[in-house]
Amino acid sequence: MKKTIKINLSGLVFTLDEDAYQELKNYLDSISSRFRDMKEGNEIISDIESRIAEIFQSRVNDKKEVITLEDVNDVISIMGKPEDFYDAEEEPETSSKRKDYTRKENRKLYRDPENAIFGGVGSGLAAYFGIEPWIIRLLLVILTFPIQVIPIIYIVLWIVLPKALTSGQRLEMRGEKVTVTTIEKSVKEEYESVKENVKRVSESKEFEKTTNILGEILNVIGQILLVILKIILVIIGISFAIAGIAALIAISSLVFFKQALFPPDFWPMIHGIPFAEYFHNFTDPGTYTLFSFALFLVIAIPIVTLIYGGIKLIFRFKANDKPVGLAGLVLWLLSLITVVTIAAYDGRGGGTAGQTTESDYLGPFTSDTLRIYMQKDPGIENFSDNWYYTGDEEWNTISDADKTYGKINIDIDFTDDRKFEILVRKKSQSKSKLTGMISAEYINYRYSQNTNRLYLDPYFSLNKIHNWNAPETEVLIRVPEGKHIYLDENTKYFLDEIEGISSGDSQEAAGKVLPDNED
Repeated sequence: MKKTIKINLSGLVFTLDEDAYQELKNYLDSISSRFRDMKEGNEIISDIESRIAEIFQSRVNDKKEVITLEDVNDVISIMGKPEDFYDAEEEPETSSKRKDYTRKENRKLYRDPENAIFGGVGSGLAAYFGIEPWIIRLLLVILTFPIQVIPIIYIVLWIVLPKALTSGQRLEMRGEKVTVTTIEKSVKEEYESVKENVKRVSESKEFEKTTNILGEILNVIGQILLVILKIILVIIGISFAIAGIAALIAISSLVFFKQALFPPDFWPMIHGIPFAEYFHNFTDPGTYTLFSFALFLVIAIPIVTLIYGGIKLIFRFKANDKPVGLAGLVLWLLSLITVVTIAAYDGRGGGTAGQTTESDYLGPFTSDTLRIYMQKDPGIENFSDNWYYTGDEEWNTISDADKTYGKINIDIDFTDDRKFEILVRKKSQSKSKLTGMISAEYINYRYSQNTNRLYLDPYFSLNKIHNWNAPETEVLIRVPEGKHIYLDENTKYFLDEIEGISSGDSQEAAGKVLPDNED
């Protein structure tokens, strides 16, 4: 059994036996060596390969899938032998060749895209019948009125007929034999025709006038686009400058001027604590100045760069700003390293909580019900009744000149003890449990009793000389067996955990007596 080889020829895959493959390879190599150095050589070779692929395709069917040596030799005899390529130009055109050119039976019907007005059907029919295209077109126009189906036939032919795209197809359309020589001749004629047309057009006065007019139009369009681009750049520059200056003022105000230029509500996430005071509590007092200045530079240097870029876009000036830019980059990197180092040092181990607990039994009173109220109007700057009437828990922090204040949580337990007891649990995050306990000792909290009324401050406080290490304060009221506790309405948004009530329903206990008198 002979060895078979698969090849791709003009986009189609064929299986050849070994002898056929070698013969076809030698034939295609000779064609390539003949035409590869010509200007139009690639097109000639491509058309020859397309024609060979068409012949091969006609030889392949369900019963025969392999191209044999006999098939290749037939192709060579049809297309022409290699030794004929070099004398083709010297051979005189014989009468038999002219006869072949004019024989109608050798022609195939294609659409002619080169001479097309619409789809090339008319010019294709003219080539098939060997007449001038204008005759077919005239007949189509004349016959359209009495035979109204003519346009439909034209459209059907437009869809059905293939285009004569390759040189081989164009030769078949004119009735010429499709050989290597005729393909070469056809491609060269088309190449020279296109070349001559281009030359004729390029040398004409109309072309020169059109070129000049087109150049003027493009020049005007270019100038308009240039002006629009300049306007856009100026707008962008102004936007950069305004945005940068506004941001620089905002950051300066936030870090250095304690909101002198912006009200507390301007910074919704901080609820009245100036940026500088918040980070003063977060960082070590000894490093606060360095930290705040470095943080300001980290934010301000890119903003200043933005402003400078905007000004350059507006005024379009040139300056040797590379040394300044390099110095700014070095300063920004040093500031960033400083901020990261201080934050990492002060914040490391911050997840360790320390706690202290202060407990006290309430003074005796005759009633069996303890009434709990939140202290009203504590006289603190920036204090708001929102603490009593909203469950907003973002920060829940306010500040005045000397202290920072945080919102407390209230827990209720029921015990078998005989007295009411109050426990104040203070928590603080630090690098270790011990330092957390020491930090928690700095937290201040007050309450007062008047017979069976207990008044709780709604806040705990911390002097600003101490770090703000996520402090918390929980007030636990322990109710003895057989006694009751009444929670005023203004305790609602301070209630956290109540024994016997799910955590999500704790706030519903405000305004009620616990345990329920009906139980």
